[in-house]
Amino acid sequence: MPYRLKKVVDRLSLASALLFLPTLLTGCESEGPELIPVAGQTPQAPSEVSRAVLVYMLSDNSLGKNGYDRDNLADMIEAARDGRLGGNRLLIYHDDSDAECPALKEVTPLGLKILKYYDNSQTSVSSGRMEQAIADFKSYAPAERYGLVVWSHATGWLQTGTTEPLGGATPMWVGEDKGKYMNVTTLARVLDGKGFDYIYFDCCHMASVEALYELRNTAGKFVGSCAELPAAGMPYYDALPSLMPYDADLEGAAAATFSMYDAMEGINRTATMSVIDASGLERLAEATRAIYSLHPQLPRDYKGQEFERPKYGGVPCYMFDFGHYINALFLSSGGKEMTAAYAEWLTALDECVTYEAATPWVFNTIKIDNHCGLSTYILRREADADVNGYRQLAWYTDVASALFDSDDEQ
Repeated sequence: MPYRLKKVVDRLSLASALLFLPTLLTGCESEGPELIPVAGQTPQAPSEVSRAVLVYMLSDNSLGKNGYDRDNLADMIEAARDGRLGGNRLLIYHDDSDAECPALKEVTPLGLKILKYYDNSQTSVSSGRMEQAIADFKSYAPAERYGLVVWSHATGWLQTGTTEPLGGATPMWVGEDKGKYMNVTTLARVLDGKGFDYIYFDCCHMASVEALYELRNTAGKFVGSCAELPAAGMPYYDALPSLMPYDADLEGAAAATFSMYDAMEGINRTATMSVIDASGLERLAEATRAIYSLHPQLPRDYKGQEFERPKYGGVPCYMFDFGHYINALFLSSGGKEMTAAYAEWLTALDECVTYEAATPWVFNTIKIDNHCGLSTYILRREADADVNGYRQLAWYTDVASALFDSDDEQ
């Protein structure tokens, strides 16, 4: 059934699936279904499948209050009913605005099966809670390969993961749980060594070269958006057949999301999607540093390709098209050394970005004339690096600092 047509399904019929429980469970800190031994037999551990996917769904925020998590869960259940999980397993860590406490759930053709409840001693954006949820996910769903979907609000690299927004600016982070946020540096520490071969960011602004470089050792591929994504997010019914196989098709999943929004009209026709090969990020960083080491200067009248909508209070844009920016540096400098460096950069970008697509506009507000698949923050002067912890990022240390290092060694 086409994704957009499924939205007319009576929500009352979905409620029974979303509330399906295999056992009666009350309160938090409760385990889900246990293995009941047959007389004379030892209970068997869960059998290994070729792939298991965890959706880390933080919806105790405006997304959950408006029911977007419920819509996405309904799509997942329908996908399971139609055999679109391919015999593999899809689990959800769900911090729901309507629930007393978070729970680990499994998507089945009959609905959501509760595996475990968690207490509220930690927020869902704490490193401890995410670590525990991932460990439980692997215990309940052993697999040859693991994928991760991060579902929430997010706005890229800015290090403002605090309980309150700072200075009136829009805070940028990964995930929101009751007004608390996780910095991308924290996310990188949590996910390092966890064995995910891909991370799909079903949230805004995560196709940031700074953010993905921070996460480069946590997965083999990333899917994300340079700009805002509509609150409805990924069309799970259409995308899961690409995400669930042993050999996941990340480009296919990204294309499913982009195609849905690109087929819409007016303000609803808005999406940017990218797939990034993590193995190419080191080469891209080296190629970028080589350009920055030449200390190119932007023209004073340069206006980059923005990916953020204007905000109240005059907050500046922190997300620009990476390719448009580097091309401007090349055109303003020239010379054999810059020409060679730019050629290497283009090759590195082509190896790193395996899929990119953009609609003509972001919510009919920002015209998209340039989209290379990655965004970046533009430093016109060294003091610009003092914004919201930019200096804490590995990208600044390894790459962007070369813009201002007069003794840089190539």
